[in-house]
Amino acid sequence: MTTKYEEALVLKTEPSGESFLKLYLLSAESGIFLCLKRLSRSKRAQTSTTPDLFDQASISLEMSQQRTMRFVQEYLLLQRREAIGQNYHSLSCAARLSQLLVSNASHMPESERLFQLTARSLDAFAAGKAPEVVLLKALYLLLKDEGYPVRESWWPTLRIDLRGQARQLLRSPAPSQLDKAAKTDCERIEQHLTDWMRHHTELIVPHES
Repeated sequence: MTTKYEEALVLKTEPSGESFLKLYLLSAESGIFLCLKRLSRSKRAQTSTTPDLFDQASISLEMSQQRTMRFVQEYLLLQRREAIGQNYHSLSCAARLSQLLVSNASHMPESERLFQLTARSLDAFAAGKAPEVVLLKALYLLLKDEGYPVRESWWPTLRIDLRGQARQLLRSPAPSQLDKAAKTDCERIEQHLTDWMRHHTELIVPHES
């Protein structure tokens, strides 16, 4: 039998006992799902095969005998986005996006578009783009792709003095940095959008840690 591989993004990792790592993955084929990966006892193997947060990897899966859990059979690392963890603000914003996706796995049916959006957003975080802008754009596009009326319902409630800035931020590529005033405006826009999500959609919106 030919082994089937799929490309996946690591959204969350958690220890599961001494021998396994619990992984929340996103792939274009399977959407967001939970699986387990056995941890290698070899220190040499751990440096190359242990999944890390925000990894992009080619994986093969196998089902448990009880057919209740999937296990990662092979994990071939394609991209490790270590740079995200080197900037606290980038890490915080990327983690918020990942937590939102994991919390709403059942509400995310468009797997291929979601995979592409998430990969682009993680690439932007890793490239050092202004994290508050990357997060704002990701949330807006996510809501738009999932069919929520952000243009018709959210936009009219945004303060008029913030609309020009919001339009520019959403339409332009994320810059490497913002000045203090623009950063404050972006954070206000993102907070307003997050509040709208919390009150006008069925999505579970995790609170900032």
